[in-house]
Amino acid sequence: MTRLALVSALSAAAISLGACSQSTPYAPQSASATAQDFGYSSTRLGEGLYRVSFAGNQFTSRQTVEDYLLYRAAELTRQRGYNGFSLVRENVDRSVSTDVDTYPATGIGTYSTFTPTYGFYGVGGAYNTYDPFIGGPVPGTTVDIDRIERYDARATVRMYRGTPPAGAQPNFDASEVIARLQANVQMPG
Repeated sequence: MTRLALVSALSAAAISLGACSQSTPYAPQSASATAQDFGYSSTRLGEGLYRVSFAGNQFTSRQTVEDYLLYRAAELTRQRGYNGFSLVRENVDRSVSTDVDTYPATGIGTYSTFTPTYGFYGVGGAYNTYDPFIGGPVPGTTVDIDRIERYDARATVRMYRGTPPAGAQPNFDASEVIARLQANVQMPG
């Protein structure tokens, strides 16, 4: 395989994988409620009182997660016939995990089991190897380490009609929140 063909194949693979990595769209979480569910959820706690949450994937920024939580609170407020809401309690969690994948080496072309490696003595006299095709430090293996960072936001939302109630909580006009955030909300599809 020529160098140009190899570069073209790798570029096409990177572009197709890049299309898969996008932030969580504004949509409800699925009913299965598994750990991999992303999107919003709402639970009625009482008259005009809801728990609202939004869980983003690893490509969704903290700002987007917080904006989608506010957007959902505003949308739910209007759906229930109220014109404003206040956030009684709000929390954003950040979770970080590390994903380590190893892949066996594959040779090139007709010699699919042939993978040349070079040995050398490193720091402290330790013997190391290097594979020029994969770059892995271990013969026959390449290692892919990814740091995955996700944000989940939750809030207790108290809805109201008319003028905002007195108190320390920030009060929001649902129509204004929707108008301000709507252009940045990524709907599915």
